[in-house]
Amino acid sequence: MAEENKTEEKVEETEVKEEGKEETEEKKENHQPEEKESADDQKEDQIKVLQEEVDKWKNEYYKVFADIENVKRRLQNEHANQLKFMAQSIVEQMLPIVDNFERSLAIENPSDELKGFLKGYEMIYRQIVTLLENQGVKVIETEGKEFDPNYHQAVMTVSDENYKPGMIVEELQKGYMLKDRVIRASLVKVSE
Repeated sequence: MAEENKTEEKVEETEVKEEGKEETEEKKENHQPEEKESADDQKEDQIKVLQEEVDKWKNEYYKVFADIENVKRRLQNEHANQLKFMAQSIVEQMLPIVDNFERSLAIENPSDELKGFLKGYEMIYRQIVTLLENQGVKVIETEGKEFDPNYHQAVMTVSDENYKPGMIVEELQKGYMLKDRVIRASLVKVSE
């Protein structure tokens, strides 16, 4: 009997141990979903934080990219304008020379000796005018035109019944444009 009691006690101990193991395993299984849920929440939070940071950096990148494109476009426009009006200072310095050639060629009834010089002057004058035209220089038209302060500078006003008020009566000095920019406004007389 003593042996039977011992065997029963061992069986009972084994059953108790097994029950204890089962309870611990159940507890572990019950705690694992909670741990998984909290780990998943942490991962989701971390993903959100990282996504916000990525969005922030993307936004900064797009801003910098747009700024660089704007600077690039502005520099291209400035460069194009510099090329377009590169000759402006030389043209401005040549205009008084052209004026002097025009005055010398306007001499009426020159002597025979002077005619030879004037013929040479005229050839040089045409070359200079052709050179200026090739660079985009144009004479501002004034004859029969209405006064425009963007292109003309009124030096005098006169009463003339042959002209409507605000019309140009006479050009005193030619005006010039380089491409689409006025280099020198025309000096004119305007009717009242």
